[in-house]
Amino acid sequence: MSKRAITLLALLPLVAALTAGAAPASETPALQVFKQWLGAFNSGDSARITAFWEKYGRNGADDRVAGDLRLRTMTGGMTIYRVEEDTDTHLVALMKENRGTYSESTLDLASVNPLVIAGMMGHPVPPPEGSGNPAASDDQLAGRVQEHVAAMNGPDAFSGAILIAHNGKIVVDQALGMADETNHIRNTVDTQFCIGSMNKMFTAVAILQLVGQGKLALDKPIATYWPDYPNRDLASRVTIRELLNHTGGTGDIFTPEYQAHRERTRTLADYVKLFGSRPVAFEPGSRMEYSNYGFILLGRIIELVSGEPYQKYVQQHIYLPAGMMHTDSRPETDHVNGRAIGYTPGQNGPVPNTDRMPWSGTSAGGGYSTVRDLFLFAEALQSGKLLGPELLREATHASPMRPDYGMGFYVLPDGGYGHGGGAPGINGELHILPHSGYVLVALANRDPRMATNMVDFMTSILPTQNLDSNNHSS
Repeated sequence: MSKRAITLLALLPLVAALTAGAAPASETPALQVFKQWLGAFNSGDSARITAFWEKYGRNGADDRVAGDLRLRTMTGGMTIYRVEEDTDTHLVALMKENRGTYSESTLDLASVNPLVIAGMMGHPVPPPEGSGNPAASDDQLAGRVQEHVAAMNGPDAFSGAILIAHNGKIVVDQALGMADETNHIRNTVDTQFCIGSMNKMFTAVAILQLVGQGKLALDKPIATYWPDYPNRDLASRVTIRELLNHTGGTGDIFTPEYQAHRERTRTLADYVKLFGSRPVAFEPGSRMEYSNYGFILLGRIIELVSGEPYQKYVQQHIYLPAGMMHTDSRPETDHVNGRAIGYTPGQNGPVPNTDRMPWSGTSAGGGYSTVRDLFLFAEALQSGKLLGPELLREATHASPMRPDYGMGFYVLPDGGYGHGGGAPGINGELHILPHSGYVLVALANRDPRMATNMVDFMTSILPTQNLDSNNHSS
């Protein structure tokens, strides 16, 4: 499904525009370009955004203008909180968004003469240490979260469900807003929300289960298990590990070609028919570029190696062992009791996102779950029901290409991990924090960053005292 980037549904390309004025000579080329992006981004002027990408983008303005304007609306603008890495061609900056949340932006230049952007990415991050006002206890944490939710109103009113657990005990579970505006059905803590790219966690766990059984090897190429894959060059060069950590160069699925075939693209094999002849976008392993298609390939590999359809495999080997009875990837055309409709802004108020959805969820995203099921998933992961500790540790520790991503999981501070998802009418986050024993879940049937902002707020006020004595075990 979508990328979990600054918006969510997972890494979305940052987009921007040109500003006037020369940068100080002491600034690196990467920082100069980034500041031009930031000034134009904060202006919200589509003409400046277009000018920026026509000047610095390898592929012109592409579809970045609309994306940047959406991001500007979601964040309210951004400022640089701290530059974390800065070379001539690579920049990582911690950003403070005007709505009080934080994100990390990464810019890479393909060349400095002329200045050409190779890639620009971003993703939400928890507030930096010392920026929040921690609660004194779990009771106070619950009260402050409930006050925060109650104070949200108008277009920003929360619509979804939230859950906080500490050392296996639920501290807060609450639902607000409407699952179905037309029929006046309210959200509950058992409502199923589309989780977007959060499905990638299930796919990663399934792959690692097969690795643990000796049926797959992380550093073997795709061709080892899929000798008749249409593009033989790609299959012989890209490894299972590179698919998991988005360094395989396998590209996206949300393309004009997909849009033309959206309603007929139903199975993982259908996606391979569309994109199987496409070559790698760059040398595998040389950089990270979020790839939904890479996780489509992983889902198909699960089918080939296990002999089971992807959805049956994850039901039998992940959902059932974890006790997740309300998680699935049913087609959008199926009636599912308790499934929320996603709503996105329209000219006269919120409108259903139905005509933008894939036919069904896949190994890349788009399934449905509840806050309680995702809590059960977190518990099952930490208890060893789904993966042994060594494989879980490998999945949830940073890859060489990025300090914030492992294999199908984002890497959070202090050993935490999780994933988010998002698209129009969809946003979700799961953060698992073993050091402090907390699990944070938010699911929303509204645009990003509604759930992401909620988890960021929870993170900013988590109690900090005696955390060493709260290590989770179950």
